[in-house]
Amino acid sequence: MAESPEDNIAKSRINGIGIAMVTGFDYLGHDRALQEHWLRRFAAILIDSVLIYAPILFIFSIVNEHWTLAGSASGVILFLYSTLFDSTVGGTVGKMVMHMKVVPISGDMSLSRAGLRNLTKVFPPLLLIDWIIGMAVDTKDPRQKWTDQVAHTSVIVYDHPSGT
Repeated sequence: MAESPEDNIAKSRINGIGIAMVTGFDYLGHDRALQEHWLRRFAAILIDSVLIYAPILFIFSIVNEHWTLAGSASGVILFLYSTLFDSTVGGTVGKMVMHMKVVPISGDMSLSRAGLRNLTKVFPPLLLIDWIIGMAVDTKDPRQKWTDQVAHTSVIVYDHPSGT
């Protein structure tokens, strides 16, 4: 029988003083909806990466520029694209395809809030670290990466429009 997040809470008591830490990883192993959520987020970033990186790498290969310059330019453009789309329409093309939306936990979805949550997209290894830290810390919302927590945003899955 697999352990539940509540079992992990009991095991994570700190120094016997009753402070429990539950991470997103505790929930991920038991919650099919959360697993689907993170798979959708992964698929969305793959879609967005192809949309941004492929044309830029192609153009840079034609003009014989070094691939690291193309990668750096792509990271900056992915950040700008994600920030603009998150702040104006609630998500990138990848998120729209996956029926996901970025929402503020409170207040409005501002350009600065969108920029903060997308900052790690400039350099892909930072995005992976962002996801890991977000899942590893004690959180009230296991759907959040770390910069979502800092920016007070979350990503939700919305229902498919009727007829699709």
